[in-house]
Amino acid sequence: MHGKSTAVLEMDYSIVDFLTLCETPYPNDFQEPYAVVVLLEKDLVLIDLAQNGYPIFENPYPLSIHESPVTCCEYFADCPVDLIPALYSVGARQKRQGYSKKEWPINGGNWGLAAQSYPEIIITGHADGSIKFWDASAITLQVLYKLKTSKVFEKSRNKDDRPSTDIVDEDPYAIQIISWCAESRMLCIAGVSAHVIVYRFSKQEITTEVIPMLEVRLLYEINYIESPDPDQVPPLPTPGTGPNPQSIVPQSHPSTSSSSSDGLRDNVPCLKVKNSSLKESPGYQVELVIQLVWVCGEPPQQITSLAINSAYGLVVFGNCNGIAMVDYLQKTTLLNLGTVELYGSNDPYRREPRSPRKSRQPSGGMLAVASCICGLSSLYSESVKKLRTSYI
Repeated sequence: MHGKSTAVLEMDYSIVDFLTLCETPYPNDFQEPYAVVVLLEKDLVLIDLAQNGYPIFENPYPLSIHESPVTCCEYFADCPVDLIPALYSVGARQKRQGYSKKEWPINGGNWGLAAQSYPEIIITGHADGSIKFWDASAITLQVLYKLKTSKVFEKSRNKDDRPSTDIVDEDPYAIQIISWCAESRMLCIAGVSAHVIVYRFSKQEITTEVIPMLEVRLLYEINYIESPDPDQVPPLPTPGTGPNPQSIVPQSHPSTSSSSSDGLRDNVPCLKVKNSSLKESPGYQVELVIQLVWVCGEPPQQITSLAINSAYGLVVFGNCNGIAMVDYLQKTTLLNLGTVELYGSNDPYRREPRSPRKSRQPSGGMLAVASCICGLSSLYSESVKKLRTSYI
């Protein structure tokens, strides 16, 4: 309260204690508080009382790594010596709005000299789609650079317009997998909404008129042929001739909803990429957005594996339905294989190809293998008992 004006500040966590900061430490002097220190359960906040709007001071200590819940984490050691300065330089230029213009008023203590002799970097992916690069070489983690992957997608303006992914109810931009090349600085991430984004590092600010996008159909369904003969195995489908042939649909703009003859949803990604220009600050900038789409009423499955090879300009990703290889330089797909195609014709166990989305009982061959293993285990245990008895 100041005169007739009253300001109410809401904290993110419960308040444990607070203290006013004054120019003089002596209580008998005239007290003119210039800041308030508020200790929260999971944070420490300093409020600037001398500036209009009462902004908070920017905290130089990363007290909580869980500003948004961490969904994945990667650790890299012995990085190139110029990598941390490069990330710090672009991170320092990121605009931080809503903070006080003054420096952090609390100081004291000695850090010591316990830094590692080699650079260490930790990359964390968060539920809100953000990625943070941390310098782990010193005693504490220090934020170098923050990237928001959700910027390439259209934001929902109301609850009815929220992304209907049928994969996850909330946090549609959450990061699941991170693949990073420290030498070339190429970054690739896979999100929970079956999307992959490839980033290239640049120190120049650019404006992307059209976000490059590639849509991938990755779904195989097999018509089961029940046969009394266990040796009779249905033939493996070939690309382009199966019941649901796989195809890659490269596009420069987000696709519109489409339906098949049966009224099923088809060729629709879970998230909508922006069709307007995107201003990208120095740092990581979008090279390519890859999205798995609906196929014949079936939503795309979450991506479970991801790898990037900057030497050849390739990114490979897969899920329970198959695997795809993309040339992110040419913005095209080189390989698209379904799960059934990975078995091959020379499989010694002659397993019947089946969709992982359907639960079936173990086949006769698998039961025979299981019984054989059980028999060997029993024989081994009996032999051990005989040896122990003879020894005693």
